[in-house]
Amino acid sequence: MAKKTPFHEINLEHGATMREMFGYFLPWEYREGQVEEHLGTRQRASLCDLDYMGEFTIEGADALELLQKLGTNDFARQAVGAHRYTALCDADGNMMDDCTVWRLGEQKWMIISGDEADFEWITKNAEGLDVNLQNITAQHTTLALEGPTAQEIMAKVTDVDLASIAYYHFARGKVAGVDSLVARMGYTGENGFEAHFHPRHARTVWSAIMQAGKPFHIVPCGQAALESLRQEAGYILVGNEHDKSTNPFEAGIGWTVKFEKKDFNGKRALAAILKKGLKRHLVWFRLPGSEVAAKGDAIFSGNKQIGQVTSGSYSPTFKAGTALGYVAPAFAIPGATFQIEIDGARCPARLSTMPLYDPGNWLTKGKP
Repeated sequence: MAKKTPFHEINLEHGATMREMFGYFLPWEYREGQVEEHLGTRQRASLCDLDYMGEFTIEGADALELLQKLGTNDFARQAVGAHRYTALCDADGNMMDDCTVWRLGEQKWMIISGDEADFEWITKNAEGLDVNLQNITAQHTTLALEGPTAQEIMAKVTDVDLASIAYYHFARGKVAGVDSLVARMGYTGENGFEAHFHPRHARTVWSAIMQAGKPFHIVPCGQAALESLRQEAGYILVGNEHDKSTNPFEAGIGWTVKFEKKDFNGKRALAAILKKGLKRHLVWFRLPGSEVAAKGDAIFSGNKQIGQVTSGSYSPTFKAGTALGYVAPAFAIPGATFQIEIDGARCPARLSTMPLYDPGNWLTKGKP
């Protein structure tokens, strides 16, 4: 049975329509609706329940060795107070998941991923190493505050110097008087912050942020709006853009693969994949009308199917449909028009090899 997040009753109070997703009951949209939640994030700020993420700590003399083995990225020179994005691959170079790796201390780290089941994979890889692993998912919850006014709002409820936190860094402090980790990061393409704290303080922190955001017309953000926001910004989702048959290069996150490391899971396989050449590329599409593509819809060039949609949504920003999908490399042509078959009808779709919203990622980094 699906779990309830510590914000469940709060979500219902805000008129949320709930759906079972990722093993949890999550707000699909609130009474404001997906369009208002999406535009509220782009124009002002929104607050999103991210409790469904999995959180694990790794501590001990061999903690760094385990992380270097697990992740494709290089954590050797990662500073305390920084986190890095990485793929977690198997021996064949396929993605078990993606995640962020946080350095909490000299020998203490935290992994945050989209699936609590990743803890089993991490534990298996830790055999024989001097590490202490803890699944802290039940003792850890997260709220994401994102949008152009997010920093002004967060500044009203925290003692953390937000201006001093660089992108993909975090600091310890209080949020609404609650001990928290405050990180500059996000999943929408906007400058934003995540607050991480114990679930027993869920109502206190949520209420304080929403109250501080009232003058800025803050809105709660459900999963429907989060989907259209992250698709515009080009962020990938487990189960859609990647699964255990996907490698980081075709998923567009090859920049996380650091071959200069001594060794890591899938290193040889990934090198061989690059040498042989990719069979598919992840690309973005913009549809001219309001048609919404769905996962699994076929992508055509003439009468030839060249790929498949992985995610689709209506974009309130562009007032049009958007989609992500995989195509054969020869068809990854920026600006070219193909067709996506939606409910039996083929709709034109213009391809981009870059995300449709803020391709340089300046807003997320706080550099508009």
